[in-house]
Formats: sequence, structure tokens, C-alpha cells
Amino acid sequence: MFVASTAKQLAPGEVTLMNAAPKTPSSPQSTQQRSSAHRPFGLSIAALTVSAALLAACATPAPPPPPPPPPPPPAVVEAVPYRPLPPGGAHYVMDIPPRGPDGRRVTVNSDLSDDQLIWNLRSAWNVAALNCLAPEYEPILEGYKALLTQNTRSLKAVNDRIEKSYSSRFRVRRDAMVARDGYTTRVYNFFAEPAARAGFCRAALDLANRSLAAPPTDLLVFARANFDGLMAPFEAFFNEYEAYQQASAVWDDKWGAMYGASQPGWVAVEQARASGVPVPTVATQSVIDPVTGLPVPIIPVNEGVISQPIVEPIAAQSEPEAGQ
Repeated sequence: MFVASTAKQLAPGEVTLMNAAPKTPSSPQSTQQRSSAHRPFGLSIAALTVSAALLAACATPAPPPPPPPPPPPPAVVEAVPYRPLPPGGAHYVMDIPPRGPDGRRVTVNSDLSDDQLIWNLRSAWNVAALNCLAPEYEPILEGYKALLTQNTRSLKAVNDRIEKSYSSRFRVRRDAMVARDGYTTRVYNFFAEPAARAGFCRAALDLANRSLAAPPTDLLVFARANFDGLMAPFEAFFNEYEAYQQASAVWDDKWGAMYGASQPGWVAVEQARASGVPVPTVATQSVIDPVTGLPVPIIPVNEGVISQPIVEPIAAQSEPEAGQ
């Protein structure tokens, strides 16, 4: 039996494609395979990431990194100190008496005879009476006047014996006078040292008060008991000046090349070393001693003021290089 089929009439040049095999329905198994084959790739990556995160959460956490080291401390800048100053306003360059074998300083007041001890105490008291002029030092002048009036004969006898001792050592009378005058002037200048003035005036005040309270009847006993007290302020000054010399030498060695030119003390020391210029002296006035006829120095000193310049260390300017 033939089944008639109708065919669409084709226009000239038109082609119709026909499936050669009939379509068959898909089975469930083939559908599942196609679904599996076309599963998205991103889901697999996400699953792996979650698994790794879970494993990492179960692992022991790594220790934190150590803290960074502390920064280095800032560099310490050493401050340049002022150059040490001599005590009491003394000169920057000065010779002080050395010590003898017994440890005592060798001065114009060393190894004194009994008469010279009495006379040097009188000379020291004379200097104090002329230089210690503050109101609280008035007993010094009163005590000195009392010493002269109450011991006129004793002092004249001491003076005559000293004159005779010089005359016996020098054949020419003028030479004897020059030698004694020179020695007495050195004694006056020793006790007139401005840098020791404050301590010397206090020591002379103590001496005067004791002499006024109990006037001396034996000048030698009195001189032996009191002369060292007049010398003590000068011994203290010499010790302080030695300490200044040591401290200034340390400063000069460490800072002098860079900062010395700004320091008057360093300049004075260098000039003295280079040229041997004598140490400058203080301009003085004087009063004639009526007994010896020699000038007794008067050096006005304000005990509360030291007139030494203090200059902040300033570094020396480096020499400019050629072409600058």
C-alpha cells in the first residue's frame, strides 16, 4: 500500500534539507551525563577554597613578627664649658710660691728670725689697717694704733737689731739699706695681694679683736701665736690657684685649639708662653710708713665684685680654601 506524500513545490534554485535519520527521544542516563559534562568550573574552585580555609582554621596560627628594634639614642652633644677662672680675681698667669721639703710654701715670710717675725707681723697689720676699710674692719686700725703706742720701746729695739743685722752683712751702708728696703717692700706686697684680701681682712680683724681684749705684753709670744693666722688666707689662695692652674690646663688641652681665642685666660697664657711678657701688676697707691720710710701699698678692692670677663666659648673660624 502506498502512502501518498505531498511535497512542497520549490521555487527555482531553492534547496530543502532533510534529516536522514529520524529523531529518537533522549534517555534519562544520557541527560544526566550531559548535565555533568556541562557543570560550571567556578563551583569547583569555590569548593576548593572553602576546604583550604577550613584546614587553615584548624592549624596552629604562626607567631606574630618581633617588634622593630628601638631607634638609636640621639647623639650626645658635649657642651663646651667656660674656661676656669683664677680665684679671687687673680691674674690669669701668676707665679705662686713652691713648697719646701717640709711641705710649707717658701715665701718672703719663711725662716724668720724672732725679730723679723715680730716686724713682719707689724708690717702685715699695717697693710691690713690701710686696705681693710669696710666699717666692720674698724677694730683693725684701732688695734694697730694701740700696738704702736703700747709697745713703742719694744718695737724700736726690734727695729734697731734688724738694722744692725743688715749692717753686719753689708760693708757699705747704702747696700744694707737697699737690701732691707727691698725685703720690706716684698713683705708689704705679699700681704697686699688683692685676690686674698677678703680672707686676710677677716684674719686681721680676729687678730685685732684679741689684741684689744688682751693687749700683748710680750711681742714675741704674741707674734708666734698669731702670725700663722695671718698667713692662712694666703695659703688657701695659693692652693686654690694651683687647682685653677690644673683645671685650666685640662681645658686648654681639650678645647684650646678650637675655642681658646675667645677666652681671655687662654690668650694671656699663650702670650706669656710665646713672649715671656711679665705678669701685669695692679696699679697701686701707697702711703709712706713713718718708721721705715717705705711706701705701703694701698689697693682698693671691692670684696663683693670680681672684675674678670666671662666669655662664652666661640669656635675659631676655619680658614677659607683657595678660590672661595
